[in-house]
Amino acid sequence: MGNDYKKIILLKGFQHINDKCFNMIKSLLKEDLKLTSKMQDEYDRVKIADLMEMKFRGPACVDKLIELVRDIDEIKDLANSLRKEKLKAIKKNKAKGATPVENQGTSSLGQSTSTANEASGSESVKDTPVKKKKTTETSESKRMKLTKEESQLPGLSVMSTESTKCLLQTPQMPSPKPSSSSSIKKPRLKSVPKEASREEGFQRGPKEVMVLKATEPFTYDVTGGKMMFHATVATENRFFQVKIFNVALKEKFIPNKVIAISDYIGRNGFLEVFNVLSVSDVNPDRKMEISKSLIQKAKATPKISHLYLQHLGTFVNGVFVVHKKWVYNEFIYYEIRDDTGVMEVMVYGQRLTSISCEEGDRLTLVCFELAESRAKRQLRSVIHSYIKVTKVKQRTTTQF
Repeated sequence: MGNDYKKIILLKGFQHINDKCFNMIKSLLKEDLKLTSKMQDEYDRVKIADLMEMKFRGPACVDKLIELVRDIDEIKDLANSLRKEKLKAIKKNKAKGATPVENQGTSSLGQSTSTANEASGSESVKDTPVKKKKTTETSESKRMKLTKEESQLPGLSVMSTESTKCLLQTPQMPSPKPSSSSSIKKPRLKSVPKEASREEGFQRGPKEVMVLKATEPFTYDVTGGKMMFHATVATENRFFQVKIFNVALKEKFIPNKVIAISDYIGRNGFLEVFNVLSVSDVNPDRKMEISKSLIQKAKATPKISHLYLQHLGTFVNGVFVVHKKWVYNEFIYYEIRDDTGVMEVMVYGQRLTSISCEEGDRLTLVCFELAESRAKRQLRSVIHSYIKVTKVKQRTTTQF
């Protein structure tokens, strides 16, 4: 039964996906299928389909591919075709299960022809008497199944078989198709991601996204005078953290504006954009339906207890209240707290240590690395870190 769904992936799915999109799908499946870098480079469509069939049994195999292609703008229209093919496979397998096994000596050609007739509901008779008998029995079994189902509707229990059959031909009667429509819509019911999505390596794109927020440009390399800014963007079902290394692009990263990003690099949980030509405007009428819950999750500050569960090396954004501050040589340490715990923030370098921040202020951190010092978790500044301080008492803001 699962083999039918693998055929859908190979014949109806992967054959319509170009190499670039196929590589993106392999990247998205990396964790589910336990793909190493070598496997991502070497595995072709057949091997990936085999792994998907083993990991996601039955219709779930196709559902997973539908979920993936919906996230890739270039091939998202393929999702509808895959749903239709999955529905055909479900009907085909149901028809196989309702048909008695007979004439085991029949040739494989005869069997495939009979199966095709069953799946399409055809009553045409071709070639041998064996096929005629099998097709007739299939049609009869289908008619009896529908008769049994319809007879259970209110007001129809006392009707004769023949009467139930003019009724089935009436256009106003509901067809059996709606009963499976719910299974088609299930892939759309996706939970909101808790973390920013990751992509690795060079990505051609374009990826259409809506800008949620962006920092002001800042000089991250004082000696070389290099500048950048951070942004958070989202598609309909995912959000991303972006580093932009060309400040001329700041005019493109306006909140609620839809833009297209191309030729970017995925690295350490960020999408890195360098070239001014990598960001372009889209049709002014282009709208993106992004749920409020996804926007809230993209802008949310993680709980400190949650940070203790994350992998070291994870990069963190958030707004925290400073409870303590102390200076040690060229370092400044802040103690931040929330209702779930306490954590230390270490700031290094003249660019960040020169910012005035005192106890009671709100400290906005962008691109701080989760590290460990003296067996304790710590948020540590790196070269691309950004700080914004809100003076709670004076109600003024200092930023760098």
